[in-house]
Amino acid sequence: MIIGTAGHIDHGKSALVTALTGRAVDRLEEERRRGITIDLNFAPLEFPGLDPVGIIDVPGHEDLVRTMVAGASGIDLVLLVIDLTEGPRPQTEEHLAILEQLRIPAGIPVFTKADLVESDWADLVVADATARLARSSIRFEPPATVAAPTGRGIDALRTRLEAWARAQATRPAAGPFRMPVDRVFSKAGVGTVVTGTTWSGSVSVGDQVTILPGGERARIRSVEAYGRSVASARPAVRTALGMTGVERADLGRGHVVVTGDWTASAALDADLELLPDAAPLRRNARVRVHLGTAEALARVSVSDGVAIGPGQRRVVRLVLEAPLVARGGDRLVIRNFSPVTTIGGGWVVDPLPPPRSRPTPDLAATDAASRIVALAARRRFGIALAELPQVLGDPEPEKLLKRAGPTLVRVSEHLVPAALLSALADRAVAFVTAHHQAEPGTPGLSAETLRSRLGAPEALANRVLADLQRTGALRVAGGFVARAGFVPALAGGEQAVEDVVRFVAAAGLAAPTLDEIGAGVGIDPIVPAVRRAVESGAIQAVDRDRFASREALDRFRATLAEIGQAGEITPAAVRDRLALTRKHLIPLLEWADRQGVTRRVGEARMLVQNGR
Repeated sequence: MIIGTAGHIDHGKSALVTALTGRAVDRLEEERRRGITIDLNFAPLEFPGLDPVGIIDVPGHEDLVRTMVAGASGIDLVLLVIDLTEGPRPQTEEHLAILEQLRIPAGIPVFTKADLVESDWADLVVADATARLARSSIRFEPPATVAAPTGRGIDALRTRLEAWARAQATRPAAGPFRMPVDRVFSKAGVGTVVTGTTWSGSVSVGDQVTILPGGERARIRSVEAYGRSVASARPAVRTALGMTGVERADLGRGHVVVTGDWTASAALDADLELLPDAAPLRRNARVRVHLGTAEALARVSVSDGVAIGPGQRRVVRLVLEAPLVARGGDRLVIRNFSPVTTIGGGWVVDPLPPPRSRPTPDLAATDAASRIVALAARRRFGIALAELPQVLGDPEPEKLLKRAGPTLVRVSEHLVPAALLSALADRAVAFVTAHHQAEPGTPGLSAETLRSRLGAPEALANRVLADLQRTGALRVAGGFVARAGFVPALAGGEQAVEDVVRFVAAAGLAAPTLDEIGAGVGIDPIVPAVRRAVESGAIQAVDRDRFASREALDRFRATLAEIGQAGEITPAAVRDRLALTRKHLIPLLEWADRQGVTRRVGEARMLVQNGR
């Protein structure tokens, strides 16, 4: 469980954490000298029989809101700290808006410095603030009133936090590991150390990890949680990873340590909501995107060109100026480029949007099964199963696929919309039909040509052809695809087939080529007639371009058998016996090898007997 503080500067956040944990959290000399929090600080809150609860203390200064967002991302419970002597101040409101955009589930308003005000004034401040918090999307519990220097109210608050910790279910370590980095340092004997809150998955000593967006690879040398060595990192736990293979200078806040298949995003499609008091957000507006511990500048691409008004929601594209590591469902905060103020937030509906696609409302469907359909439909050839955990944001998307029903079809390792399969099938039939009309004398369109024209991945094209064969719409034979029932038109009719057989038979073992046959019988195109003659068994292909009659080839077999009885078969002996030129002899000898009549041994051949 992770607890975070929030609130205006000097309202007592750090003093509260110290009173709860017994540890001073301002670790920087400048923080101690100036008496304000500048960076994120952390402390464990320990209860008997429970794992430590992590507390993240964030700065309250208006110039350090970006640091506050980095700390607030991923917390389970917020302690919204309000000074009773001042009441809510500007950063109280801005921090609250950020927490609401991050969808922090629950909170406790903690009113500090109770020892410095009269009870009537305290009651008034508490009443006003809790009335505002009652309208919040965060489920705020009844307020706590404390005075950290005297300890007033601290034990009662600790008791409430202990009850929270005992009721909090342990998050399953499902899906690939992800930990946004909030601090980097070097440690003697360990090497580079990164700290952060584990968001998902698990990692152990010896595991290989990747640090994005740079893509550096490292090996885990040590794993610590709250200063203690542990066997593995777990979700919702403050974690320190000692790593080898990567330099401290190459890492910083905003990097993410991951395992498995992750891709850094150059753009995000997000369901964005502006705050009620924000100025309209126009197309190509430059904004600051905060996600996890990272911040990146981005341009807002609104598909219809209409500005997003105060309090409005819209699915937009954020074109990033620096890559971010995002997952479907991640919460983000949007701030103005200048002046730097929080203007809204939202959630990632597609962390890897196709470049020429448009963000559409169906991507933000509340039903995850409907989102799978929308995510697959906007990709040209469906979505890879390996992408689903990151794109959908679900570590186990398989359980949702049945709910998508027949709308999606699994093809190899992709989920493809059934409508796309149908469209590709229609195109395939249209291509084959057009080929029949243009070249009616050929047996059909080459299967390879058809796959190329479909422009689809091989597995998808093969699935389309298989489906069309199964339904009988097309047939595939001899590497050609034809409409069911199609018969190639025959130039010259059946007489042409007879003329081909007669011409080839007259040539004997001087097997003629297709061009020679065409010229000899005076038919163009000649291929359909030759193919028909081959199918009838009257002639046979000696190689890809030469043909001989069945009788001539039988005579050639007999000659080889006769010569081979005496020993080896040389080309010269066959040539002298049959009076053949080398141009005709070599194709015949290679034909005999392929037919299993002979076996080549050096420059000669031997008869193959009993398959040996």
